[in-house]
Amino acid sequence: MDGEARLSGLRERQKTLRRRDILRAASLLFRRDGFADTRIEQIAERAGLSPATVYNYFSSKGDLLLALVALDGEEVRAAGALIVADPPADPLAAANRLLESYVDHSLVHLDKRLWRQTMGMALSHAETPIGAGYRALDRKLAQQVAALCRTLRERGDIPAGIDCQDAGEVLFYVCNSLFMEFVADDAMPLAAMKRRMAREIGLVFRGVLAAPRAGSRPRPSRSRVGAAAPGG
Repeated sequence: MDGEARLSGLRERQKTLRRRDILRAASLLFRRDGFADTRIEQIAERAGLSPATVYNYFSSKGDLLLALVALDGEEVRAAGALIVADPPADPLAAANRLLESYVDHSLVHLDKRLWRQTMGMALSHAETPIGAGYRALDRKLAQQVAALCRTLRERGDIPAGIDCQDAGEVLFYVCNSLFMEFVADDAMPLAAMKRRMAREIGLVFRGVLAAPRAGSRPRPSRSRVGAAAPGG
């Protein structure tokens, strides 16, 4: 029984290593030669495998591209979980650190051209696995930003009345919309995108921090609607 378990474990490790090698080869060739001009046979050769073996793991080039996006998502969420567990004392700095960690990692496995290809496929084939998969990955990141918000709320760093689900989605959408602009513009440096993101996150946080805190009394209205007109 122990021998069977060891053999099974060895097979799983071999599968994991093969999958890793295929993704590394695909990432390199997609970035070097372009998605359209790369063939499965070239990816297999680069990974030291047969095309049939590659097809055992991935059904198409689109499947490979989505797997690279999923790998990016897994890695940024793992790094983000550490920030969520122990965020900086300043809530704005905490949000910036988490969202910046997403964009800092964005060009590890894909370049701007590949992100455009992925986004285009996800939007134009919304009901396919790549479309549904891309949306699911975005939702996971938005959920992690919401988890950060809840950590800050429990720590008393932001008002208790804040809806962290809504706040997390808004903050993620700020990041995501700017990331789309970033990948659409080959001339835009990452640093410029991050500076703009910091400004816009700051705007959102001014609204978050201005929300009433639990137990606070609303300020009396200064509106003069209904007041008697002068001389009336």
